[in-house]
Amino acid sequence: MASTYSSAAGDAAVAGMLGMNRGSLSFVSQTNIRRFSYCISDRDSSGILLLGHSTLSFLPLKYTPLVKISLPLPYFDRVAYSVQLEGIRVGSVLLAIPKSVLMPDHTGAGQTMVDSGTQFTFLLGVAYNALKIEFLRQTKGVLTPLGEPSFVFQGAFDSCFRVPERRPLPHLPQVVLVFQGVEVAISGERLLYRAVGERRGGDWVWCLTFGNSDLVPLSAYVIGHHHQQNVWVEYDLENGRVGFAPVRCDLASQRLGVVL
Repeated sequence: MASTYSSAAGDAAVAGMLGMNRGSLSFVSQTNIRRFSYCISDRDSSGILLLGHSTLSFLPLKYTPLVKISLPLPYFDRVAYSVQLEGIRVGSVLLAIPKSVLMPDHTGAGQTMVDSGTQFTFLLGVAYNALKIEFLRQTKGVLTPLGEPSFVFQGAFDSCFRVPERRPLPHLPQVVLVFQGVEVAISGERLLYRAVGERRGGDWVWCLTFGNSDLVPLSAYVIGHHHQQNVWVEYDLENGRVGFAPVRCDLASQRLGVVL
């Protein structure tokens, strides 16, 4: 999967996709941009893409190094922005996922990619099952499981729930992705996604926004744009790192003099 930046998908006048990976044909490579960053808003048609160097002192950016593998491996995407996932927490519980499961193996399978062109986040089966079990445990009595083993949203999301139509989502435990040097916290409505067109009586069907890579199938972890909403993400190719900072996109845009 190649990192891309989607622009205002709901507005036909400006909709499109810009290739921003490290491949020779990407916009980044052809213009020799060594740093770019963006903020994906939780509103459908707004966001910021910043090309080149800029002083963003108001952002508490923390960085994690890009993973580089010099040898060509069959399942390692060398043009993607690959980082090292070191762990996952649900609430205060660090999931018991073997470190070997989180690292690329001898074929390159198991890399972790930051990809704004993918909607949701995908985890390899062992990590996904650990997350699913702990999330279900911590939301027991708070969320009502769908109870339909054959229902899998978009082919990879089988942790789904029934939520009354006019009732707000309950308080949910944070899911934190732990990287070297930085943590990315996912909370609230970003944890669940309403499956459009799926109703059960007076209930909507909502699904956990982490998918099982093994069901796709996909031999990697992918951090999608749904979990990058209201997070400033900076790709610093000069220093071989990716930075993250939680921020409301509209407030960041005001600091930059841009009106969303």
